[in-house]
Amino acid sequence: MKQTNSWSLLVILIAIVTIISCSKGVSKEQKMRNKQMMEAAQKQKDYNKVLQLADSLEAEGCMSQAQACYWRGYAYDRMKEKDKAEAYWRQAMDIVSKSGSNEDIDMYEKSASHLANLLCLNSDFKGTLQMALPAIKLLDEQKRDTTSDYVNLLIYIGLSQVSTGASEDDAESAFLLARKKHQENIARNRNDATYKEAIAGLVNIAYYCVNAGKYQAALYYTSSFGELLSEYQHRPEADAAYMDRQVGRYTIYKAKALKMLGRRREASNTYDAFLATDFSKTGEGKHLAEEYQTLKPEQ
Repeated sequence: MKQTNSWSLLVILIAIVTIISCSKGVSKEQKMRNKQMMEAAQKQKDYNKVLQLADSLEAEGCMSQAQACYWRGYAYDRMKEKDKAEAYWRQAMDIVSKSGSNEDIDMYEKSASHLANLLCLNSDFKGTLQMALPAIKLLDEQKRDTTSDYVNLLIYIGLSQVSTGASEDDAESAFLLARKKHQENIARNRNDATYKEAIAGLVNIAYYCVNAGKYQAALYYTSSFGELLSEYQHRPEADAAYMDRQVGRYTIYKAKALKMLGRRREASNTYDAFLATDFSKTGEGKHLAEEYQTLKPEQ
């Protein structure tokens, strides 16, 4: 019994010390511990744990309100509670924009990027532009234009402009700037994560250009996509399974664009290259193959 009481007292003392230390401000060390705990919960896909951590760390003063809202949005998004995710990401952005401080600008940026993705997936392209265009302006003012979240936000703006029938020049401007930023990020930091972020960005651009019927633009971006894949493929740490999946996407998007532009022989050869990938045999690959087969170019 004494041992149990001693253990309970120790837990209480640790909690008191944590609260006192956090009451003086969240240190870099505490932020790192927060990140490690959240990443551990992410890895385990324990999103209830993410919510518990956000609540407890915010209550103890060890996590800002904006950070807690971002993580709640993240957890609810993974739990398929999209309305709650949207509400918390908007709240995180609102808190940061009203505070006038750039301390949590990374939470604003992450929330904006995730929210834009969520809205695009819901085909709310007007809502994406209403949220993302002011967000980009704020991030430009804060000189936060070199992160992957910023570049993703540019891509979602371009996708929304394509989908709402806005000026093609506006959409192309957003896409070209995103491509340029990815190239600059790779030049600064040639690691696996940076390449994959750039590849994911070009995948999205090519996909939406094809689906929006912008076939000439789709060819341009699949060409950039292919060049980047070739560069990544020659890296020592290149992931073979990842490469196969992305080559599959690259070839099928390119084949679709070529077919719809009436370049049948090139389309057929590119489609054969797609069929040579393991990706073509997956559920997603088979679905994309069926779409290709049913495409009917205008005469």
